[in-house]
Amino acid sequence: MEDGNGRKGGASVELEMTHMRHVQSARGGFILVTVLILTAIGLLFGAGALLLFRYQCQLRIDRQHELEKTYAVRSALNCIRTDVEITGNGKAYRYYTGSERDLGVQVKPVDQIFPDYADERHLDISNSRTNERLFSIDVGVDQYCSRPDYEYGTNSEDGGFPVENIKSGSLWNMRFTDSAATNTADGPVKWWVNIGMRDTGGWIQEDYGRRYYFLPRGYVSGITNDIIRLCLVRETTNTSERAGARHGWPLSRSGEYALVFQISPFGIVNSDVGNAAGTDNNNAEMSIYEYRCNGSSVTKRLLVNMTNRPSLCQMGMQLADRRICVFYISNDGGTSSGCTFSDCEQISEGAYRYFSDGIWTNDYGKVIAPDLRAVFEVEAASSSRNGTQMGPSDVDSFTDFKVTPAYQCDIFLEHPYNVTNRATVAQKLGEYSRSGRSYTVLTYDTHGTENRGFRRDELEYERNKSR
Repeated sequence: MEDGNGRKGGASVELEMTHMRHVQSARGGFILVTVLILTAIGLLFGAGALLLFRYQCQLRIDRQHELEKTYAVRSALNCIRTDVEITGNGKAYRYYTGSERDLGVQVKPVDQIFPDYADERHLDISNSRTNERLFSIDVGVDQYCSRPDYEYGTNSEDGGFPVENIKSGSLWNMRFTDSAATNTADGPVKWWVNIGMRDTGGWIQEDYGRRYYFLPRGYVSGITNDIIRLCLVRETTNTSERAGARHGWPLSRSGEYALVFQISPFGIVNSDVGNAAGTDNNNAEMSIYEYRCNGSSVTKRLLVNMTNRPSLCQMGMQLADRRICVFYISNDGGTSSGCTFSDCEQISEGAYRYFSDGIWTNDYGKVIAPDLRAVFEVEAASSSRNGTQMGPSDVDSFTDFKVTPAYQCDIFLEHPYNVTNRATVAQKLGEYSRSGRSYTVLTYDTHGTENRGFRRDELEYERNKSR
């Protein structure tokens, strides 16, 4: 209230001052809340920035460790590029890192798939072990032996089967000794040995594929002009066939396929051609065919052809999924030598389905393909066989048939102690370059391991130890 002079009464003034104090107190509380909120936001941003910085540091450290692993693998690849022989258990190296997590690096030649020396059913032509699992024709009228697993046969009507084992140097050789046989009106004379590869599956189950190859030791193209074939067939039993033709060769049922690596004299492709001009006594023609049985006949489709190639070296075919190619090692070496490859071609969809039919996955998640058999077939060339027996060095022979993964070396990294991961696989290409002092090396995947960086490896290692 105001008095007569227009002044407010004491009560009104006091109320107004109380209101003002309340307003000022509310503003102070609002400012305090605002300051607290801003502080909390700042702390959150700071904590986030700190966590981000820590995460970035961890990424950089892991990246450094991953690079150190990569450099360790590259160091091993540089060793592979030389012409140093890598045999047995391989070669071990130490790689010293900037982070003081020194790495053990091991380069190992690939493990052989066939023959498996622990499986007495596997025929070992070279007899590189002392188990005496050699080819012998004294197995009875069935022409089949189960241990080791092989079958032999011929389309010749004279009843003879001229195959023997003979030792040359440190290796046994399978020799086709009938150099006097001639072809008939019914077709060329052929002999074959059908080798079982029990419990090894097929190339389809491998990440990188497989190689099937052998070493000719007496392929004399200028004398016999014979054709040597390495044929892959399914593990089948044709009970209606005569003895010596029951285990998938020759093809006898419609829909059967075979993949056939063939070596023939350079300048001669077909068996009915004699000593054609251009024949080279030292070199040969390497080819791959796809055979398909159509009831009473077999069709042949040429997939790969390489001409004028060395005839006395390790040679064969490499398969991965539907891709197939010829390869050979010209200086007859192992992991110290490089491989030469043809262009890759694809087998037909029908052939792929035929060889993959029945594929399954075991309890460990590994894909298993059906077993295959390898058939060595020699076809005589009548135009160069005149009915006279030639000398022991003038017949066809080979040794060291084996199956391996489709590369030469595995590279392993060891870290932490007693923990080994495969980092990559490696393959030498071509011949050793004396000018560059190295091979060309092909790697098939990234140069790391399943766990990238040391920190994760070490944590996983400690976690496994505490279990």
